[in-house]
Amino acid sequence: MPLLQLVAKALIMLFLLRFLIQLSNAYYFSPLVQSVVKLTNPVCNLPGLSKIRLGRVYLSPLIAALAVDLIFWLCVKLFTRLPIPVFDILTFTVLQTVKTFGVLVISLLLIQALTSWLPSTRNISETVGQITYPLVSPIQKIIPPIGMIDISLMIVLLVIFAINRLMTSWLGPIWIML
Repeated sequence: MPLLQLVAKALIMLFLLRFLIQLSNAYYFSPLVQSVVKLTNPVCNLPGLSKIRLGRVYLSPLIAALAVDLIFWLCVKLFTRLPIPVFDILTFTVLQTVKTFGVLVISLLLIQALTSWLPSTRNISETVGQITYPLVSPIQKIIPPIGMIDISLMIVLLVIFAINRLMTSWLGPIWIML
């Protein structure tokens, strides 16, 4: 089961990364963006799925992430033969996708912070900065960068950690298990 969960979370993270790339209009010819787009195109460009939009945002990567998560929970039910109600499966699907999105954002922000210190990783830092811009820009409007130090990344990280702590206190072992 842990291997199946690892594969499912990796796929969910890949589709959520594609969703963030589309949301941020990141530079398409970046190697990172090209890799994510090529890996997710077979699913995101399915005839019925590729047309679903909300405003200017295509929802196919988000729907694909939820579908992968739903398939994972259905496999858990099938392999363990536990009587898991359908409502619980749908709830676990949404909660695990939200938690995986939080882990993805934390990873991207840490990558952005670490690569900004190394001159040889400038392209990676710029690409990840473009991807995280929709999440960081509202805080940058309130607290602009102080000289060369941008504390908005740290504030977003603290908010995500606070939400994680809140969800852990509300849901307890269920949130930890996801």
